[in-house]
Amino acid sequence: MATGFVPEELIRDILARTSIAAVVGEVVALKRAGNSLKGLCPFHGEKTPSFHVNEARSTYYCFGCHEGGDAISFIRKIH
Repeated sequence: MATGFVPEELIRDILARTSIAAVVGEVVALKRAGNSLKGLCPFHGEKTPSFHVNEARSTYYCFGCHEGGDAISFIRKIH
């Protein structure tokens, strides 16, 4: 294995143990909206929430700027 390589199995395990709502909730004020959570997107300025977190799928998506992904991609993008 090359230095810095993280096995796919370890990544899947980390994502399975991570609450995406907790990760995103550290940055975005989330409110329950049906089966998902919504809030103002941290990636672009907006006044109406278009940023959604789906806990069942462990994903986030913004319908305004089309950013989306999992907890790891959120952390990468925000930092």
